[in-house]
Amino acid sequence: MTEINWRSVQDEVTHLLSDLVRFNTTNPPGNETPAAGYLADVLRREGLQAEVVESAPGRGNVVARYRGNGREKPLLLLSHLDVVPVEADKWQHDPFGGEVVDGYLWGRGVVDCKGLTAEELMDLLLLLRQGVALKRDIIFAATADEETGGQAGVAWLVANRPELLDAEWCINEGGGEAYTLAGKTLYTVQ
Repeated sequence: MTEINWRSVQDEVTHLLSDLVRFNTTNPPGNETPAAGYLADVLRREGLQAEVVESAPGRGNVVARYRGNGREKPLLLLSHLDVVPVEADKWQHDPFGGEVVDGYLWGRGVVDCKGLTAEELMDLLLLLRQGVALKRDIIFAATADEETGGQAGVAWLVANRPELLDAEWCINEGGGEAYTLAGKTLYTVQ
């Protein structure tokens, strides 16, 4: 393994997120296929096979797999590409501009959920670039339609292409909430 230049990683993941924000995937109607295609191109340039699967025209999901030795069932890194509607006139910066201003990246989806998509993509790329040998496959899936129920996204994939998402574990958005129970602070994991 080579030493990782974390500043370079930060710059790269910021660039990936900025690019993702520029895709207007407001749901409804969604139109996630261009963003899914962008991610597939990034993954393919790195040497991974990536598949864009549409549940309907424009409702694209992208799935890729980093192969482990198969001794354990896969881990799924799951996120979504669609965003809730935006009232652009109430924003200081273009919600689909992907601009970095004063050290902050502005745009619809930065927090929910294109930020996670970029993070999980970067994780996968680092594993690949470092040649990390794993006991399990890592599946990357960025899906359509989470904001209105997932029927054109993850639910469609589970019903129609379950082999793409078959995993023992899944890391998804959510979790991280702190709760106090019996005097102890607990954090959810989802």
